[in-house]
Amino acid sequence: MFDTLQHCPIACCVSPSDSRESSSKAWGDNSDLKSETNHSVSPANRVFWPDLLRIVSAFAVVLLHVAGGRALQLQPGDTQSMSIIFCRVLPSFAVPVFFMLSGMFFLDPNRRVDIRKSVCGCRRLLIAFAFWSAFYPLVFPPHRLFLGQFLKGPGYLWFLPALASCYLAAPGLRAIARDCKAESALLIVVFFLLCVPATLRALSDSFRRVLPTTITILSMPVFLVLLGDYLHRFPITGIRRRVLLFVGTSSFLFAIAATGLLAKEGTRIDVFVNADQAHVVLFSAAVFTFFQSAFSGESCPQRLRRIVAEVAKCTFGVYLIHQLFVKTFPMLPGPAISDILLRSVICFALSLAATAILRRIPVLRMVVT
Repeated sequence: MFDTLQHCPIACCVSPSDSRESSSKAWGDNSDLKSETNHSVSPANRVFWPDLLRIVSAFAVVLLHVAGGRALQLQPGDTQSMSIIFCRVLPSFAVPVFFMLSGMFFLDPNRRVDIRKSVCGCRRLLIAFAFWSAFYPLVFPPHRLFLGQFLKGPGYLWFLPALASCYLAAPGLRAIARDCKAESALLIVVFFLLCVPATLRALSDSFRRVLPTTITILSMPVFLVLLGDYLHRFPITGIRRRVLLFVGTSSFLFAIAATGLLAKEGTRIDVFVNADQAHVVLFSAAVFTFFQSAFSGESCPQRLRRIVAEVAKCTFGVYLIHQLFVKTFPMLPGPAISDILLRSVICFALSLAATAILRRIPVLRMVVT
């Protein structure tokens, strides 16, 4: 399209208010998942770094699709190819990070999660999927809605049913997460059995013929949710964090170089940005760990924390609605990188404003929260 540790009590990297922030899934609010004490949590008391990472990841999704549209016009030998490739590969961490943030919250052992809450969370995701699956075919040509098209939905909405399946599997995932050794062993096995082969498939057609993809597609959301939970509960520190950041940066540079070679041959440049590939997983884990370590302090001004918290609540809506603006906003003259970055900022801002408006309309609020 995603070191062995002894089990010991390690303090979570978030404040105690995080356990009350059970209404916050990867995107912000979800009123059906609110705990009894969540109503007393003010924006200033929310954990800062996950909110900031939500916003960055939501912008990255917009950047990914704007750059993807520009990449369709890329020709072999184009002098601007590397700037387009950079903008296409850089945001590849976005969707894996959203899964990881989801795992961080709904697998939190301090949260009380039952079947009713899992079903409510799943229901909200499926309502959003149904609404936007009907909306986009009717707004864009051919302005008709077919059953198969509706059930499949726009390609970028695959995140919603995938996350819904994780909600339904939450009791089993929480059982795995309670055993640190089992969780770490499962993560290692899945990484080498599924993620590494996914990268090999992108590198060579010969691997693509012998390595199946179906199991990877079904397993990656669960893998990323568990990975987010693991990195949250057992933060990587010291030399291990520096190693992970180095490996993540190297993985990003690998994707840039490999995509550049494909561009010279006139091949699609979106081959190395799938969430199930080993280098994308390593890059995403490095981004997650960087934000966890760099922005987990309490030194941020309260005003900034409030602003970030309010914007973070709209990131789910930004993800759902941004394609409306990406598809309709015209390409800007000038260098490719300035066009991509400026259109991404404009589309993100318009999506944010539209989400803020829809959140105030009772009937439509449920399709963006």
